[in-house]
Amino acid sequence: MILNSVEVMFGGQAGDGSLTTGDLIAGVFKRMGLEVYTYKDFPSRIRGGHTNYVIRAGEHHDYGMADAVDGLVAFDLEAVEAHIEEMRPGGFVIFDNTSETIPDDVRRSDVTWYEVPLGKIAKVDLGLELVRNTISLGVLGALIGMDPEIIRHDVRGVYQRKGEKVVDLNMRAIEAGENYVLEHFGDRPSGYGLVAGADGDRLIMMGNDAISYGALVAGCRFMAGYPITPATDILEWMSKQLPKFGGVVVQAEDELAAITMTLGAAFAGVRAMTATSGPGQALMTEAIGLAGVLEIPVVVVECARTGPSTGMPTKTEQSNLNHLIYSGHGEIPRVILAPGTVRESFELTVAAFNLAERYQLPVFVLTEQALCQSKATLAPLDIDKVKIDRGKLIDDGEVVFGEYKRFAFTEDGVSPRVIPGVPGGMHLAPGSEHNDAGVITENPRNRARMMEKRMGKLESMRPELPRAVLHGIADADIGIIGFGANRGPIAEAVQRLAAGGVLTRFLQLRTLWPFPDDDIKEFVRGAQHVFVVENNYTGQVMQLIRAVVGPLDALHGLRKYDGRPFRPIEIIEPIRQMAEVAQDDTAEVI
Repeated sequence: MILNSVEVMFGGQAGDGSLTTGDLIAGVFKRMGLEVYTYKDFPSRIRGGHTNYVIRAGEHHDYGMADAVDGLVAFDLEAVEAHIEEMRPGGFVIFDNTSETIPDDVRRSDVTWYEVPLGKIAKVDLGLELVRNTISLGVLGALIGMDPEIIRHDVRGVYQRKGEKVVDLNMRAIEAGENYVLEHFGDRPSGYGLVAGADGDRLIMMGNDAISYGALVAGCRFMAGYPITPATDILEWMSKQLPKFGGVVVQAEDELAAITMTLGAAFAGVRAMTATSGPGQALMTEAIGLAGVLEIPVVVVECARTGPSTGMPTKTEQSNLNHLIYSGHGEIPRVILAPGTVRESFELTVAAFNLAERYQLPVFVLTEQALCQSKATLAPLDIDKVKIDRGKLIDDGEVVFGEYKRFAFTEDGVSPRVIPGVPGGMHLAPGSEHNDAGVITENPRNRARMMEKRMGKLESMRPELPRAVLHGIADADIGIIGFGANRGPIAEAVQRLAAGGVLTRFLQLRTLWPFPDDDIKEFVRGAQHVFVVENNYTGQVMQLIRAVVGPLDALHGLRKYDGRPFRPIEIIEPIRQMAEVAQDDTAEVI
């Protein structure tokens, strides 16, 4: 019996309501007291094309998908064909057989099939084919033991704004699904036991929403952006919430306008941000250089997706790290933070705004589709712990220390910053190289000194950067390094490997630039093997590690670049194989 642990996938066509049903299921599991993680996999179109929504629920935070799918709710044959190989032996499929049948060569004997004419029941018995999704919810709930009262409560909450007639129709749809199970299926899926517990004071939140909320409580009051998947959720969230707190949100005509508007707001003293993805970030590159040379504090959220060019707009990847580190003509200081959970998406966004103003430079929050558009349960966010540090900003009063030099040389590389309108703070702000007063000059000695001033901030800030997090056994012989959405599957792999007798340690990188050289050196010291897990082809993090530690024979790349996130078993198997080989080699020596 698997108690309180299940992964369900809804599969159908984009626009048919399966994503809405997935959200409902996630909410029900959450209210049953389970920890939830969701992952959306949908095509880059409004309607049509295969889409699926994975909901994983259990007693522990996993922040990632399981090894395999337990239950597939398939609204068409394409969903079965696309995902039948991902099913766990002993799993089950709920299939809408209204107009399609399952060919024998697609069926698996180790999977239980529940064929239900969802579309026919919806259209003939209830008069509206759209409610087949809600019928499937009733079927699923009855099969695996979901709390029927919670299902009804949540469905009512979703449809109440559409009127009592719509609510009643969906209530009857749930009942129709439950009754079909009672009348046609004597057997239930074996091995599952769902027991409702206390929901408690918890949230279920998407990564992009956590970033947006973090920006709001950090004092951001201006955002400009251009819609781009998968970052658009941030623009939508901020457009609804920021004006309530005196903020301004602008949907710009393109990414160039968005970043330059953001720089203008930040130059004027407002905490400002933009959010984009890889193609948009490419367009913003020149303006990011302007922020660097003028020492303007700005936060840029990049929700990464697959590239190059348009790539696969709705799929996940970690291939933009080199772009963020090295993009631009010339060299400027920049910071790259990478959250690994929904909670960290909130916390590191707050940190990004403080770092941007303390060190007067662009700060990137690098997330990816597998995190920014996924939901997870978490305890309430403690906004009372949020501290706002605006650094050396002079935003009122009067400059009284003589001639004001905006780019004055200081020990930490950070100059006193005055926003327009402060008496005595008038200064020049050129995009060309300049001296401490902002006067354009090509003097070589000044150039060298000014470069050292700006780039020196990267060393000054190191004690304040979010540290890497160590998981697992600190002195284990096998190490794993990763960042972002891979935090979840790696952490789970560490726990399961330990249960099987293979001890590992995992260093979750949260600051990717300036690269955490000391943490990396300390972590790899004494390790016999180090696996670097990342979603890209070239091993961008592994290349950075090699630059820090030099040639290391025991460094292994574990990479995935098909647009889908890692499942834990994809990390567990190669490490277990390596451990077995190492054990055999030791036995031969003995």
